[in-house]
Amino acid sequence: MKLKTKILGVLLAILLLYGILSYGIECFVVFPSFVLQERLEAEKDLNRCLEALRREIHYLDEFVHDWAAWDDAYAFVQNTNMDFIRSNLVRTTFIDNRLNLIMLLDLDGRVLWEKMFDLRTGLELNSTQFRDDRFPLSHVFMAHTKDIESSVAGVYGTQKGPLLVASRPVIRSLHQGPAKGYLIMGRFLNEAYMKILTDQTKVDHRYWLSQDPSIPAESRSIFERVQKNSGPVFEEQDKSMLFVYNVFKGLTSSSDLIIRAEIPRQIMKYAKNTMFLVLISTVLAGFTLLFVMFFLLNQVVIDPLGKLTAWVVSLGSAKPTLFPFCLNRNDEIGILCFAFQTLFNKLTQVHKNLQEINLRLNHEIRERKSYEEKLQSQQTRLRHLTYKLLLTEERERRRLASELHDQISQNLAICQLKLSMLRESWAVNTAQAREMNEIEDKLEEIIQETRTLTFEISPPILYELGLKPALEWLLETTCREHGIDTFLEGDLEGDRLDNSLSILIFRTVRELLHNIIKHANASETTVRLSQGANFFEICVTDNGIGFDPEKQYKNIGFGLFSIRERFSSIGGEFSILSKSGEGTRAILKVPYNLKHTV
Repeated sequence: MKLKTKILGVLLAILLLYGILSYGIECFVVFPSFVLQERLEAEKDLNRCLEALRREIHYLDEFVHDWAAWDDAYAFVQNTNMDFIRSNLVRTTFIDNRLNLIMLLDLDGRVLWEKMFDLRTGLELNSTQFRDDRFPLSHVFMAHTKDIESSVAGVYGTQKGPLLVASRPVIRSLHQGPAKGYLIMGRFLNEAYMKILTDQTKVDHRYWLSQDPSIPAESRSIFERVQKNSGPVFEEQDKSMLFVYNVFKGLTSSSDLIIRAEIPRQIMKYAKNTMFLVLISTVLAGFTLLFVMFFLLNQVVIDPLGKLTAWVVSLGSAKPTLFPFCLNRNDEIGILCFAFQTLFNKLTQVHKNLQEINLRLNHEIRERKSYEEKLQSQQTRLRHLTYKLLLTEERERRRLASELHDQISQNLAICQLKLSMLRESWAVNTAQAREMNEIEDKLEEIIQETRTLTFEISPPILYELGLKPALEWLLETTCREHGIDTFLEGDLEGDRLDNSLSILIFRTVRELLHNIIKHANASETTVRLSQGANFFEICVTDNGIGFDPEKQYKNIGFGLFSIRERFSSIGGEFSILSKSGEGTRAILKVPYNLKHTV
């Protein structure tokens, strides 16, 4: 990958990281501030709705206060003169003042006059909620203090819905007492009234009694949260509408109002549009900055480095190009170019020196190869002579053993026979007989030693019966003379081994057994014979103390060295596997087709 591509990739990665960071800041810092601002504005709108409701209750309370502080009303409470009703509490009174309920009570709670009116239909309503002729003194409408200016105003829950109600003591026009009864007026908080409040506050909202069964099922859990919380509860209805809930305390616990303001999410819409524009602006600005940075880096860094790279690559050609550019720069690239030029001059000189040295080395290598070939030839001849020496030695051993057997052993046997005949023909005394027996025993001992020496010099069994019987005799002799358990495993086809190969194998196995007896401290040894398609393998294993072959080969003895050289001269292999304390395993591999003939 080119440097230009890497730098462009790095700049794109930086731009991408910058975009991700900007987006993260917008999502986790800027956007939450818009959410907070939206909720603050929604809470303000909700408070404005609550204030409108309080204001309506306040105005109703002031209106009731004006009617209650009136001599005509005071007189009606005292004498129940119906002229007051016919003159003042007529249908237009309800309609003009948007009243749904007017009640007059005496101080004992007895209903003096009551009327409930439906402003939409213009019909009188019969409410079972106020059907009693007397209210208990503990009723919320009569929860006044002794002060004649006291009042009860708020929301009261009825069967027909929430009722804005105000109760005042009936006093004289000059606000003089004592109070003779109570005047109660109310307005139903119905859809028409809610629309009036919506027009006043410019906020869509509605009210439910907390125990109202008509509350939407999906909103019931929200209402439960509103009743538990001390502040407003927000619900994101969708991307375009936010619902905010709160509680307006009524005159009784069952009269509490749940208010829900429906706030259009204009702030969030503006926030998302703004964040989108900021993100687009950031990306465009980033790409512009990326293009400017890449152009400047290409002019100042990438292009000079590209030329420098091309020049360095051309150094490997037969005719490297000149390098005049960038040498007049005082920055790091100019210093690098100057250093490359200086290095190139030195390398040119070194190259010339190396060519001269290379010529001398080539001449020395040719001479050395010639010496190595001569040495290899001498080693090959030496191995061949070693193998011939072994066979010559074996022929001499066989000739010497034959002479011992044919001449000396036979002459000794004749002497023993004649001595025995002489002893029988002579009448000798006891002392002479004993001396002749000693001489005869001595001759017998010499004969046995001669036979043993004959077998040790060249065992006839090897030539007469073959390799395997000779190895069996060798292992039996070793077991008998040295107390080592010996085993011979495997079989072989005798006709595939010539005499010279059998002699070499037998002498090697005998030498390995000698080493086991001398060094291994073993109690058991096994010779295993196996044959392959093109080779014959002998494995000699013992359970002795073992040794480290790597260390042993550094100080290898003449015996193991001579075995290796013998088998190497005929194309065979000799290897030793051993570990300290785990015995030794010597493996001989001999090809059937010898490299050297005897």
